[in-house]
Amino acid sequence: MYFFRMEPLEFEMFAHEILSRLPSKCVGRFKSVCKQWRNELSSRMFSIIHSRRMSNCEHRKLITLSMSSIYIDNLIGGKVDISERKFISFPVDTPLSNLTILASQYGLLLMCIQGPSDQLILWNPTTNKFLNLCHNKPKSFFDIKADAVGIYLDSFNDVKILHLQRRMDDVVPRVYSRNTHQWKTLTFFKGPDYASRLYLWSPGTLCNNVLYFASPHYWASAKSYMIAFDVVSETLSKVSISQCTHVVARQSRPML
Repeated sequence: MYFFRMEPLEFEMFAHEILSRLPSKCVGRFKSVCKQWRNELSSRMFSIIHSRRMSNCEHRKLITLSMSSIYIDNLIGGKVDISERKFISFPVDTPLSNLTILASQYGLLLMCIQGPSDQLILWNPTTNKFLNLCHNKPKSFFDIKADAVGIYLDSFNDVKILHLQRRMDDVVPRVYSRNTHQWKTLTFFKGPDYASRLYLWSPGTLCNNVLYFASPHYWASAKSYMIAFDVVSETLSKVSISQCTHVVARQSRPML
């Protein structure tokens, strides 16, 4: 039996054009072929290319979080196939009832561990690796009831997290880089009410290199708007929402 060593550039093309089209299970097996294969198939660039190819594939994965378990099903032709259901564990020791999925992109999940101080976790369910984005940060750094988050990829193929922190009628936008493992603070535009708890902000929805955050107002629908974040220029803007005249906001007494 003969083995040959491929040149780095030649193997990179082979991995990106052929191996990236294989299911995750097959890619995991190929990592044990040799050190060269393991290094290339574990690289960030390959992970991004593989994730993009899988997102366009008819055979996808559906991850479900319940009060007692986390499981993955095959999604074939838009239908859930539970015949090969797999149960996975969360890498952080915490009750599953404390977990909330905030956003997903590129095969990554942005999770919140709710507690006395909410924790923001970036998790790869395939490798079960994670990053605690609140590590060495103040207890009030992330608040699931007030803040909004989104995932995007910049022009250098760096996975980034946008965190819009709302405190004391002020919005502070921060961006986390997975390459540098650092946060940087951006500038938010001026205006009234942006951080008010009367607005219930949605997670970011990525479309054509823009993250959109819907911001409906509890009582006055005319005040609702969208915050748009251009992931190329990393700038924010406000987008008006067409009003629905037959919907009337109404205050109700909370159930105790």
